[in-house]
Amino acid sequence: MKATDVIKRDHRAVEELFEEFQEAPMEKREAMEKLIFDALARHERMEDKHFYKALRKKMGAKDDLGLLAEQKKLEAQVLAARALPGDRTERIMAIMDTVGAHALMEENEILPQAENFLDNAELEELGMKMEPMSVVAMV
Repeated sequence: MKATDVIKRDHRAVEELFEEFQEAPMEKREAMEKLIFDALARHERMEDKHFYKALRKKMGAKDDLGLLAEQKKLEAQVLAARALPGDRTERIMAIMDTVGAHALMEENEILPQAENFLDNAELEELGMKMEPMSVVAMV
C-alpha cells in the first residue's frame, strides 16, 4: 500500500474512533479518550519518522511543509484535554475539529504534492515502513 493511502486510511480510522467516542456511554469515554490520544500520537510519529522525512529529503525542503505550527496546536489541545478533570467531551470535540481540518488539508494539499515528488515505488516502500506504526495496526 502506498504511503499516501496508509495516511488516508489512518485518517478514516481516527474519524471512526471519534464517532465511537461520541456514541459511547459516559462510563466508556475515558477508555475511548486514551485510545484516541494514543492513535493521534502513533499517527504523528509514523508521519514524522517516515513520510515527512522522506518528502522533505526528496523536495530538498528545510521547512516543516507548513505543519509544525499545526502539530504544536494539536499537541497543546491534547495536553489540555488530558489535564482536565471530569468530562472532557467538549475538549475531545475541539480536538476532533482540529484533526479533521488537518486531515482535509493534508489530503488535499500535501499528499498530492507527495505523489508528484515521490514515484510509486518510493511511495510503496514508504508505505511498507509505515504499516507497523499505523493506527490501524493498533485497533
